[in-house]
Amino acid sequence: MSRYIVLYVLELIVIFFAIIVGVILYITKHPKWLLKYIAMSLLCFVIVFSATFIMEKPSIEVKKVQNIEAKTEFNIEKPKTYYHFKNITNSVKINNNIDVNKIGEYEIEYEINTITGKFVEKNTVRVVDTTKPELKIEGEANFNLSYKKEYEEPGYSATDAFDGDLTDKVQISKEEISENEYNIKYEVQDSSGNKTEKIRNVKIIDDIPPVITLNGSSNIYINLNEKYQEKGAKATDEKDGDLTEKIEIQGEVDVSKEGEYIITYKVIDSSGNENTKTRKIIVSKKEQITVQDGTNGEKGIIYLTFDDGPSTNTTPKILDILNEKGVKATFFIINYGTDGEKLVKREFNEGHTVAIHGYSHKYEEIYQSVDTYMNNIIKLQDKIKKSINYEAKLTRFPGGSSNTISKRYCSGIMTTLCREVV
Repeated sequence: MSRYIVLYVLELIVIFFAIIVGVILYITKHPKWLLKYIAMSLLCFVIVFSATFIMEKPSIEVKKVQNIEAKTEFNIEKPKTYYHFKNITNSVKINNNIDVNKIGEYEIEYEINTITGKFVEKNTVRVVDTTKPELKIEGEANFNLSYKKEYEEPGYSATDAFDGDLTDKVQISKEEISENEYNIKYEVQDSSGNKTEKIRNVKIIDDIPPVITLNGSSNIYINLNEKYQEKGAKATDEKDGDLTEKIEIQGEVDVSKEGEYIITYKVIDSSGNENTKTRKIIVSKKEQITVQDGTNGEKGIIYLTFDDGPSTNTTPKILDILNEKGVKATFFIINYGTDGEKLVKREFNEGHTVAIHGYSHKYEEIYQSVDTYMNNIIKLQDKIKKSINYEAKLTRFPGGSSNTISKRYCSGIMTTLCREVV
């Protein structure tokens, strides 16, 4: 309510007492004075009341300094304003030169039209930046890192409503928690001193499975009803060391039935990492070969074999001669391409035996171990199967079964291989 209300109340009190005095004069029968008194009282009241009414200034309830957040839309609320017993808040005009892009103090004016002209009252507002920067970290906040790998920062970014991009202002520090755990701390501060902090927790974990090495070949051929002897395997782990005793062997071999059997070797380390490896056991009938050398009066047999590429230059000529003479032969082949596949198919279709010399003929590669040699055979066997739908079982050692080449790369390997391929 208007601050001038006190004056109006005082004026009413005065006129009230003036009326009382007039009544007294009337009762005491002073009519002569009564008229003059009443006239003078009313005149004085009208003059004083009019002067008060004219000179009255609006009453504005100005609040304390108002803060406006930088670079945001703002609305200055009109203060409650009273004038001549009326609420004229809606009539207040606000003048300002506020720039929300600049931090600082600004003056605003509340302007009101009165009987005597414009009335202005001033106030102060501040443009401030109290909003913290926004800090984002890429990737997971809880990060598991393999002990085999170096930590690579997934990335981060920082923006501020007032300062803009603050990514280059981000400070990174490392806080060690334990031998296998630490925090990456990200901090950024804007020009107004507002700070934001985030943490990425990094735990060093063991996610490397143990290594299983089979004893002997990964493919073992045994004759029907021949006893199967389990050769076992070895297991090592970089953290736990030797885990051979923890290997679980699964699978059975029925030597009374022909077929392929899978033996699975499984091991789990102390961190729960698991690894498996398999061995294939092939049970088949032993092929009986009758040697006809003419000693019993029968005709002798000559087995004609070729260590053959196959070669696009020589193989067609050999096949032509064999076809002309009606002779069958065995071709011990190595890896072949598209043209070679056509020749392998011709060999097979013309009744010749396709046999295995080895996928590779490089001694330094195939004679590294029993496994590398057997894998060399199986790889070519699988390829032949795809080419002509025939499972080749005959094989010939590169360099011969009595060669001295293999011992340069693995001593005693030929003795083992001779037993493995039977």
